Amino acid sequence: MSTRRRLAGLLGVLALAASTTSACSDGAAAPDGPLRDLTKPLPVTTGIDYVALGDSFSAGPLITTMRNDPTGCYRSRDNYPAFLADWLDVESYTDVTCSGATTADLTGTMRLLDGTRTAPQLDALSADTDLVTLGMGGNDFGIYESLIRCQDGASAPCDVGRLEADARKVAGHVRTAVRDIARIAPDADVYVVGYPDILPTDGTCSAVGASGADLGSVAAVAGTLNDALRRGAEAGGASYIDMEAVSEGHDVCAKGKAWVNGPRLRPGVAAPFHPKINGMRAVATELFRAVTGDDPDVTEYAEPDPDATVTNQG
Repeated sequence: MSTRRRLAGLLGVLALAASTTSACSDGAAAPDGPLRDLTKPLPVTTGIDYVALGDSFSAGPLITTMRNDPTGCYRSRDNYPAFLADWLDVESYTDVTCSGATTADLTGTMRLLDGTRTAPQLDALSADTDLVTLGMGGNDFGIYESLIRCQDGASAPCDVGRLEADARKVAGHVRTAVRDIARIAPDADVYVVGYPDILPTDGTCSAVGASGADLGSVAAVAGTLNDALRRGAEAGGASYIDMEAVSEGHDVCAKGKAWVNGPRLRPGVAAPFHPKINGMRAVATELFRAVTGDDPDVTEYAEPDPDATVTNQG
């Protein structure tokens, strides 16, 4: 049963909530209205069917323990979908996030490093789905990979103009993705998750090869990408979770306050320039607040009910 269909009977409960994706032009008209009144949080309900879609910033490569469904997605048991599923006490939880995924992998099969393929991520949705999180877009056009090369201080000068143009195009991809989600899961509430600050916007540090001046251009591209995610979410009728705003001061140069790992591959901690477990908790916290209107009881690790977890076998 969808969240909406349960609301009427639960208002007295404690209030809290490889084919490619076809890309519409960025100027296409928005739908008549959002999937729901986005200014009103969902109340606490029981029996939420939750599906998580996304790339490595949602999957959490190398954070604590990796799941093996499939191994090639490098999906952590302590990523933000797992924390959110735990804190919401969902009835069913399907996490098909996969490292390296693009928006094309929502509708097409994805080839992994071990040669296996995963099913399209949208296959995890159904008419019974109540809640969807979507965290991707940075791998489209190779944007994230290019940004990391730009910060290492050794690459050729970055083509910032091209990167910003590509980042703006992501809005159309996200809008199409949200509309595809709404078509398959018409009663679901959809949240598009933005990317946190990875690199500093003021100054630099030993973990970063580029100068502070050069990082300004990199930060500008990252900001353009997040703006595209927001525009795509709103045009498609979804809510947007602005992680750029709340992650200020938690970039790779923030030392003990960093939500993002540095350039070293650290098994159990995180992949290079990817969120650590504290960054995943931060995303889950913002999502929980958006869904419920309340703060979560934050836990050190994610422990969703094993009976509620539906694994993705690819």
